[in-house]
Amino acid sequence: MKKLLLFLLVGLAACSSSEDRQKEARKEILSTDRAFSARSAQNGMQEAFLFYAAPDMVKLQDGRFPVVGKEELKNVFESTIDTMFRLTWQPTKAEASKSCDLGYTFGNYELYDFSRQEIRYGNYFTVWRKEKDGTWRWVLDGGNSTPRPQ
Repeated sequence: MKKLLLFLLVGLAACSSSEDRQKEARKEILSTDRAFSARSAQNGMQEAFLFYAAPDMVKLQDGRFPVVGKEELKNVFESTIDTMFRLTWQPTKAEASKSCDLGYTFGNYELYDFSRQEIRYGNYFTVWRKEKDGTWRWVLDGGNSTPRPQ
């Protein structure tokens, strides 16, 4: 009986520590995503996306094939200029896997186009992976445009 009770207590402690780890992972993912957006606003989208990208990332693009790998992302960014717009976003939800090494964020973005002096709106999702050094890097990112929020 004592062994069974001990087993149950250890099991419950493991569950609660697992839930605590998931909660902490969600906080880390949200914090990283918010820092990613702030970096995009301050230093430009290209610099921010490259800084937070995992080497094997995939960036989905509307009407085009996905960009696969950080080196290809660098090449795509070399042919574009991002000083004509500012991309920022706000996560509204984050989740983490039970293993606490994968998670995602979902939220809303604003793309300000300086040349047209207009704002475009949309939703986004980002899948995050915790790297061996403890940092979170995005591995899959995509989004879609939406009407202006009301």
